[in-house]
Amino acid sequence: MDRLGDLIKNKDMINNEQRNLFTRQTEELCRENDASLLFLTLFGSMLYGTETPGKSDVDIRGIFLPSQESLALNAAPKSLHYSTGSGERRNTSADVDIDLWSIQHWLLKLLPAGDTGALDVLFSPSHAACTLYRDPRLDAAFNTPLKLLDAKNGRAYAEYSLGQAKKYGIKGSRIGALKNVYKWLLANYPSPAPDARLRDIIEALAAACADNRFCSIELIQDEPAIQLCGKIHVGSIRVAEFLRRVESGMHRYGSRAAEAEQNQGIDFKALSHALRALDQMEELLDTGRISFPLKNREELIAVKQGALPWSELEPKILSRLADIDALREARDFQGYFDKQFAEQQILSCYGLPGIHRPKADKKNLFQDSFAIPPNTLHVIQDKLTAAESTYRVKILYACESGSRGWGFASDDSDFDVRFIYAHEPDWYLGLAPEEKRDVLELGIEDTPVGELDINGWELRKALKLFRLSNPPLLEWLSSPLIYRESGPLASLLRDAAPQSISPIRAWHHYRSLMEKSRARYWDKKPSIKAWFYILRPLLAMRWIELGNGVPPMRFDLLMDGVIRDIALREDLNALVRLKKLGAEQDGFTPPPSVAVFVESELKRLHDNPPKLAPERQKVELDSIFRSSLDAAWPIWRKAIR
Repeated sequence: MDRLGDLIKNKDMINNEQRNLFTRQTEELCRENDASLLFLTLFGSMLYGTETPGKSDVDIRGIFLPSQESLALNAAPKSLHYSTGSGERRNTSADVDIDLWSIQHWLLKLLPAGDTGALDVLFSPSHAACTLYRDPRLDAAFNTPLKLLDAKNGRAYAEYSLGQAKKYGIKGSRIGALKNVYKWLLANYPSPAPDARLRDIIEALAAACADNRFCSIELIQDEPAIQLCGKIHVGSIRVAEFLRRVESGMHRYGSRAAEAEQNQGIDFKALSHALRALDQMEELLDTGRISFPLKNREELIAVKQGALPWSELEPKILSRLADIDALREARDFQGYFDKQFAEQQILSCYGLPGIHRPKADKKNLFQDSFAIPPNTLHVIQDKLTAAESTYRVKILYACESGSRGWGFASDDSDFDVRFIYAHEPDWYLGLAPEEKRDVLELGIEDTPVGELDINGWELRKALKLFRLSNPPLLEWLSSPLIYRESGPLASLLRDAAPQSISPIRAWHHYRSLMEKSRARYWDKKPSIKAWFYILRPLLAMRWIELGNGVPPMRFDLLMDGVIRDIALREDLNALVRLKKLGAEQDGFTPPPSVAVFVESELKRLHDNPPKLAPERQKVELDSIFRSSLDAAWPIWRKAIR
């Protein structure tokens, strides 16, 4: 690995040669330890977007898979490390550190403990440019992070932040308590009388300086005393002696606090980490994810470079800590650690079946719904091709919607096929193309393979609706059953959707769906189908409230994103099984947990309407229109050039 240091000595950026070398050398490190590489990412300031040219070293983190032989012999390492640096000096920009965790240690120890580095690795694929290697066996873990953390009950990022900052005298720490008492004594008793006792000032001192941890009044054999940073000072001692003890503590603990007052001796890099951790915690609670590079990286770079004095940073960190704790209390749910899911990811990496394998019908509860019989698929494809010929259009995207896309179709459910199409380019050159018909409705047709309901939207109409955050269109893009995807349209819209969705518009769409379903079914002894027409928009509304972006079409993914209660999830799965069996009777009585959930959600929405995120940025759609049209009709484009 000696080449690593030589390769990056004069780097301005990480190039492909360096990336490949990092990966090869890490694979060698794994082989030397009887393991194989699963994941590798650039880490630290490069992942966060806070690197300083010419100053930041290269941090690399990854996950490895120990061999079954090393596990059997109890010889498997839980971590691997390599560094070009030296313990005798601080790393420079020419150094590289590689730290790897075994998948067992990462999934079963670090993530449930809320380790901040482990959580950063979990969300690191959001910065695709930093990913050096990714084994597809980890896709389920990276794609379902909310099953591997508990942001509401964990305070890891906040504690990390406090740990980075408290050495500088921040309130709520040992140094902060000493600092407060010391200042109070100097202000009120700079030269105490020789016979003045601590008991004489103890109440005033406690009123000004007591806190929940490091400064409080205690009773020692009925004598009032002060507990300060874990030490007891009885009331009978002289004030002058108490002041001497506090001064000694300040010299022992508070040199950095004193320096901080003058902005001296401060590790501003540590303080930038303190703010970074708080921002990451807030994003995790708000959205259920952490996106890299960090949005506030410019501010963090300024802090790291010492652009803000300690006098501004201390109240800022304290305020952010209070905000994060309030947010943790306000959020109903952000993830839960599913140990069984984590264990299954490990076993699947070894090609082993799950120890806690669900029953077959439960395991395939949704997967079975996302398969179309070949003869049915041929009929639908033929219908789409015929429509292209009849109407002289090109179908750019076609998918399944309705109950089959949701994942709980019964045997007699129809096929709801929805598509987006483009006319020949000259159709768009008229004086008023917006006055032309912009939908194709092939009607509902009973065929030997089932009832087909096929219709579509013209490209311009679809893009205009996309700009308005039309939820049905956004759901189509996440359909698990895609019949046709031609050209770049669907991919471009999927990429643009997270930034362009309007939470307000989408939330009100689902609320309207829910209210219409209530008006139609609620007073008429709803069937199990009607219950799903209430449940699905309620889950989608909560998904949006949590800041998760576009609600997925699949019902199981909706549940994964918003339902934490295991018993409620089991009861919802039971409803899905009944729905797939064709149970449509009126007056259906769901499990009590489902009825309670629906009623509590309706009451919550009535009593406390959510404060939704502001409008998102609008995507420039003209280029998407042109590129989609060019891909659909390349011959026409060639003819006019």
